[in-house]
This record gives sequence, C-alpha cells and structure tokens, in this order.
Amino acid sequence: MPFYRKGDLVKNFLFLLIVMTGLPALAAEVSVTMDDFNVHEETLLSAKERNERILKALDKHKAPAVLFVVGKYIQTPSDRELLNQWHTHGHTLGNHTFNHRPYNAKVTLNGEKIEILQCEKLLKDVPGFKKIFRFPMLAEGDTVEKRDGLRMWLDQQGYELGSVTIDASDWYIDQRLRQKLAQNPKLDLTPYRDYYLAHMWDRAQYYNDLSKKLLGREVKHTLLVHFNLLNALFLDDLLTMFEKNGWKVISAQDAFKDPVFKKRPKSLPSGQSLLWALAKESGKYEKELRYPGENDTYEKPKMDALGL
Repeated sequence: MPFYRKGDLVKNFLFLLIVMTGLPALAAEVSVTMDDFNVHEETLLSAKERNERILKALDKHKAPAVLFVVGKYIQTPSDRELLNQWHTHGHTLGNHTFNHRPYNAKVTLNGEKIEILQCEKLLKDVPGFKKIFRFPMLAEGDTVEKRDGLRMWLDQQGYELGSVTIDASDWYIDQRLRQKLAQNPKLDLTPYRDYYLAHMWDRAQYYNDLSKKLLGREVKHTLLVHFNLLNALFLDDLLTMFEKNGWKVISAQDAFKDPVFKKRPKSLPSGQSLLWALAKESGKYEKELRYPGENDTYEKPKMDALGL
C-alpha cells in the first residue's frame, strides 16, 4: 500500500471534489465601479428613483462600490443629497474631472490638472471622498509627455488611479434604450436586459481570459458601468448573473489592492482597460485587441439586427 502524507490526501480529495462538481478551484472576483453620476437625465425614472434602485442593488449583493463623480453634474442641494447617500450606504467617491473631457489632443496637461482640481474642490468635503482618479473615457494621454507628466503630478497630489479591468458598452446600450423609450414609453424592456447581460458576460470573459494570458492569474476585477437608466433597471440582474456563474462580487476598495493596479503601461495612445493596455504594451496580442476597446462600432450592427 503506497504511503501518503495527510496533506497529500487532503489535496487529492479537494482535486476530486472540484472535478466531480465541475466548479472552479477559485472563483473569479469582480467589483463595481460606476462613472459619471449624471442625475439630470431622467428617462423613465427620476434621479431619486434611479439612485435608490442602484444603491438597493449594491446593498443586496454586499458590493461596496467606487462612484467616480463628474463635477458639473452636482448643481443643486438635492444633487448633493443624492450623492451623500452613497457614503451612507458604505461606498467611496472618486474624481472623474469636472467636465468629463477625454485627455487627448484637445486637452493640455495643465488643462487636465485644472479639471481634476475643480472636481476635487467640489468633492473634498463630501463624506466618502477619496483621492482616487479615473480618466474620462479611459483616455490617459496621447503623448508620452502628457501621459507621464500627469502620472507624476497625480502621485505628487496623493491620487491613486482608478483603472478598469473589465470595460464594456453599457453606455451605448443605455443610449439605444432611451432613444426607443422616447418613441414608445411602453417598450418591452426584456430584450434590452437580455442583450445587456449577454454583452457584459462576453466582455467579462474576454478580459478575464486576457488577465490569465498576461499575468497567469485572474486579477481582482474592476467592472466599469455607468450611473444610467440601464443599470438602475438591471444592475441587480447583472450581479446575480455573475454570482450564478461562480464569480464572487467583492468590494471595489478590495479590488484596487490587487498589485496589477500599480502597473503603468507605456502603450500609446494611453488608456483603455488596464489589461488591454498591458496586452498592447506586450506586443503579443495584436490580433485579439480592438481600438477603441469598447465602441458603438462593435455593438451597433448587432443591435440593429435585433431591432433594439
């Protein structure tokens, strides 16, 4: 009879259990990061209703998020009150510039600094604010000088980068949904929910596979979604889908502790998903990458064909 150490027996048992159940040894982990906080678009739902639904979904799934705020949308005391509710529910607020202009050829290095400081001035006394910054449209600079100059300045200012690992086109699906609702307020929302969930799952799989190819592991993912009607309606469904497929929904603050977020890719133009940028920098995945990574170019023909 062969001799087995106790540890070997335990490992063999766990391996057999995984094989027999078909479950992954470790669940992929995903967190919610939400952009913009535009409370002045009220198709179907008021700003208050939208806020309540999104916060309720995050509460249900125990998913402390980071909300990246665009300063220009905070215009009234009621806007600020809605924003304060995010801290009350245990979420963190980050800086997404004041005007939400992409950091490209039309915005100088100094201009981007001004945008960030304007937003910080607005948010600095709001409960839950933290110096974590996300570039609008994930555009991180069109030249080496602008890219590296802003990275150095952000470090000096004490900012962390709120990078995205799973990018997607929820903003475009939301845009199409609102256009259809303007034509037909009694529109059946189910096809939009189904398309949204299928799209988000496809993008999650793509970026998770890219993580394993690049790094040999699954990172703690930061999922990019927006404060829009689509997520007010279906964020609960989205998080439920991840959980039913074996993914673990975690805190965004926990996700940002993953060492991958310390990486600074040197690809140009700088930006997109952090994993996309690292893959671009490696030069090994040219056939797998599309630029821009997420764009209406890719979803429009699919939604047109479905009549959505």
